[in-house]
Amino acid sequence: MNPFIQNVLAITALVFALGFIFTKYFVKKKSKKACGGDKDCGCH
Repeated sequence: MNPFIQNVLAITALVFALGFIFTKYFVKKKSKKACGGDKDCGCH
């Protein structure tokens, strides 16, 4: 395989892996307020 293509594929895989790790651990998820029976949760 051409070394240039191999480097491009390796860098692309690294970028996707780092992006996944960043979004998994550092981006806060939107919390859904699910009522579990509490009347004071503000969803009623």
